Amino acid sequence: MSGPTLDPSRRAADPEEARRQQLAQALQRAQMAIAWERLWPHLARLLTVAGLFLSASWAGLWIALPFWARIAGLAVFAVLALAVLVPLIRFRWPTRDDALKRLDLGSGIAHRPVTALTDTMGSQDPVAQALWMEQRARTLAALKRIRAGLPSPRLPIHDPWALRGLVVMLVVVTFIAAGEDRFARVAAFFDWNGALSPANVRVDAWISPPPYTSRPPIILSA
Repeated sequence: MSGPTLDPSRRAADPEEARRQQLAQALQRAQMAIAWERLWPHLARLLTVAGLFLSASWAGLWIALPFWARIAGLAVFAVLALAVLVPLIRFRWPTRDDALKRLDLGSGIAHRPVTALTDTMGSQDPVAQALWMEQRARTLAALKRIRAGLPSPRLPIHDPWALRGLVVMLVVVTFIAAGEDRFARVAAFFDWNGALSPANVRVDAWISPPPYTSRPPIILSA
């Protein structure tokens, strides 16, 4: 008895299909890595602004400042947040060419090996096709495992003075110092009672003369 036989065309197509799946997964990983490298510096700036706000709140700044100063603080943090978010308008998802370039650099092999795997053969010459297939097989064997590499946002370039480290330290210190009043100190920033209109306050004061004068209490006006 003989076992089941596979179609030769299917056997030939299986390595090609596996190569396509491997390449597609590598391209997806490369695009994700590039997107994170482009996005993380903006998110780090936004987290820095949020950390400054929390550290100022937990330090009790909003409790000590008057209402108009809280409004000024809101304007300052709003401007900082907008300055951080505006550059995100230029964010673009990495293209296939961007991912191919990253994989070529990560392969450590010259002459764009990963990009060459995406090329197609236009000639119908059997000899040319055989040479082309052999070249693709050797390239794939040399790559073994296509790597996109870990994301490298290069934050020191965007923050040369390491302000993010200072903000993290301030957040930790003020978080501990605030104790159980953390929420109340943050909520004080949004306590704007009387901020937009004068507070309706009335003070009644009087002086009671000594009893021997037999005079009624004197009401103090203004």
